[in-house]
Amino acid sequence: AKAVVGIDLGTSNSAVAAIRDGHAQIIEGIDGPVTPSCVALLQVNELHSSLQHRDTVLVGQAARRQAAVNSLNTYSSVKRLLGRRYSQIQDELQLASFEGRQSADGGVELLCPSRQTILSAEQISAFILERLVKQAEEGLEEDVDGAVIAVPAHFDDRQRKATLEAGRLAGLTRLQVLHEPVAASIAYGHGRGTEDSLILVFDLGGGTFDVSLVECFEGCLEVIATGGDARLGGNDWDSKLMRWVMQQVPGAESRCKDPAALHRLLEAVESAKRRLSSERSTDIHLPFWEGQRSLTVDISRQQFEEATGALRARLWPPLEQIGRQAFVEPQARRITQVVMVGGATAMPQVQEFVQAVTGIQPQALIAVQVTVDPALCVALGAAMYGGALEGTL
Repeated sequence: AKAVVGIDLGTSNSAVAAIRDGHAQIIEGIDGPVTPSCVALLQVNELHSSLQHRDTVLVGQAARRQAAVNSLNTYSSVKRLLGRRYSQIQDELQLASFEGRQSADGGVELLCPSRQTILSAEQISAFILERLVKQAEEGLEEDVDGAVIAVPAHFDDRQRKATLEAGRLAGLTRLQVLHEPVAASIAYGHGRGTEDSLILVFDLGGGTFDVSLVECFEGCLEVIATGGDARLGGNDWDSKLMRWVMQQVPGAESRCKDPAALHRLLEAVESAKRRLSSERSTDIHLPFWEGQRSLTVDISRQQFEEATGALRARLWPPLEQIGRQAFVEPQARRITQVVMVGGATAMPQVQEFVQAVTGIQPQALIAVQVTVDPALCVALGAAMYGGALEGTL
């Protein structure tokens, strides 16, 4: 029998996991445990005609690097377009680097100038899935023909079908979708015993914010309320920090008109943001920023939190919304556990916010005291679900 994997096909980042020796494990690839959900298509010229067309499809970090120089043929955040009608996603397309237009059936088709062709969001997603499956096959040293792909709890039937279609285009024959908050809850060890609980799944990804309430009753997990902000994610914290840094550096605005300089500063800002999760202060240092001159900016966690306060405030309304949906009042039902999902939840300001709202310490430990990485728990939970179906777990 061929193997089954668990896949987190995220708006910004994706990951793949599988059951190995009875345990769910992330299978790392060239970009590490997490692959940016980005695809770039290079021109097929004489040079490539002898090679496979595949060599001209870049996925992950290599594709992200194309964004500055090959923006019209670089596709990111296409998850926002999956299974949507053109009339629903005009705002999304305004913000995209690539061009999209209405297809004959009212859906959306994406233009690909380098190939002089049109593509669907499913095809772009399939390139990402193909990359993850290949990664898994190399890591497991066996063929993979099945996958449990996690989808947002608010996806409708069309969006779920589009996700399955992307899986089929990637060559997978046995496919199932699973709600992301349920996958995350499984990774944290919920749904095994018989204890009843009400779990808040707080998912702050790179580009989107989703909150769900998951009820665990007699070992069954069910999503009973969902909310979120499709335009709020860790990337917004990066942008705010980027703007703050630019205000500190004279001439940074004009220097960043050069795409390479902009990309370099953004990468430095991203890593500074990550350092501030464990350190009280850090600096951004770029040698040869302008000619011989280097750029150095000191930043404290407090300055970062002050610069991003407006973003933190936007975390509250979706929580209020799901509380109303599920009648979670202090006197009615209490949230008993909090599961954190998404790399952006590593920020202390987010953890403190969640703790202040729920009065619960976010759960980052399973019963067996293995810490689960919030950036990876959806893929791990999907693999565990697949393993339970296959009987390998």
